[in-house]
Amino acid sequence: MRKLIAVILLGLTMSLSITAMADGHSTLRVVRVQTDDVGAYVAQLSEGNKLIAAVNNKFTVRAWQATFAGEAAGAVIVTVEYPGSFGEFAMAWDELVADPAVGKWLGGLSGLRTIVSDSLYNEFSL
Repeated sequence: MRKLIAVILLGLTMSLSITAMADGHSTLRVVRVQTDDVGAYVAQLSEGNKLIAAVNNKFTVRAWQATFAGEAAGAVIVTVEYPGSFGEFAMAWDELVADPAVGKWLGGLSGLRTIVSDSLYNEFSL
């Protein structure tokens, strides 16, 4: 009987591990912004990145500027990556923005930029 229980528990553990690995996709938020002062905006993102890491260090924030992009040259893109599903991202984001320091920081960004587009992407497993 003990062997049967051990085999069942091992099978259950392995099945949960495989499920967790299969769901190990990342969610990427891509925000295109318009700003008149890229340097000041990036400096604020750097400060915000520290606040975000203090609340939830699973988020990875990056900023990009297009340099070889035709009419989009100079465009500023901010990405926020989270190692989880859309639902997990949403729950973690809600917790993040509920933090008073992060909420205040996000509100302060509105004077530096205008959001042009805001999209969520789900990673494909390759």
